Amino acid sequence: MLENRVKRLLAEGKAAWGSALADASELLAKATLKQGIDFLWIDTEHRPFGINEVQLVPIICRLEGRDALLRVPNLDPGLIKKGLDMGCSCIMVPQVDNADQARLAVQYCKYPPEGNRGVGPVWPMLLDVDLNDYLQSANRETCVVVQVETPEGLDNLERIAEVEGVDVVFAGPADIAASMGHLGNIGHPEVQKCLEDFPARAASCGKPSGITFGGFDACWRAYEQGYRFINAGNLMYFGQVGMRECLDRLRESERSVSA
Repeated sequence: MLENRVKRLLAEGKAAWGSALADASELLAKATLKQGIDFLWIDTEHRPFGINEVQLVPIICRLEGRDALLRVPNLDPGLIKKGLDMGCSCIMVPQVDNADQARLAVQYCKYPPEGNRGVGPVWPMLLDVDLNDYLQSANRETCVVVQVETPEGLDNLERIAEVEGVDVVFAGPADIAASMGHLGNIGHPEVQKCLEDFPARAASCGKPSGITFGGFDACWRAYEQGYRFINAGNLMYFGQVGMRECLDRLRESERSVSA
């Protein structure tokens, strides 16, 4: 329960495969975790729910032996602390543009002497985990993911990746495209070239890179490009795709019978 699955997989050179929580629902979280993911992405940056609505989802992740990844809305020590204290083992900070911001992200995620996180975790009590056992392993267990999404961040990618304590450098495809003047067009050749080069640039500093896509083809292409921390859509996305395919086949079969 105190081992970070994502960090172990990445240290072994393997990929960590995740999926996002479509809504702040324990039921959806449980159903998603049962599909065999390594981490569950809880997004409080763009989704309408906040930490209060997330409630027991990180606890459910720990019970399933999987990591809860919380994307906070911004580089806010209070929100990062709350996320970790409620049981999240991975923190993603968006819009990291330089090494100083990356260092702050690490400091906010770590207890002294590596950082300045305040002491007061709640989740160990809920799972009957010895508090001292957690405190001794917390810095080692916590995975820090910094998201690069702007021209400034891309220019500073290697300097960001070199920051001690950063575990994953994450490419934000949609925001990268927007920042390059190609809003809504991730497929633009300039954006694609940037995303193709991203993993090698992070790897030159000894750090794995992350990205998010929906569907097998895009996710596997990202893996082949060198990404190793990959979010594959969410249960709602795959449910919609599967339902649409099922209904299309049913109607096609109905037409063939009626003809």
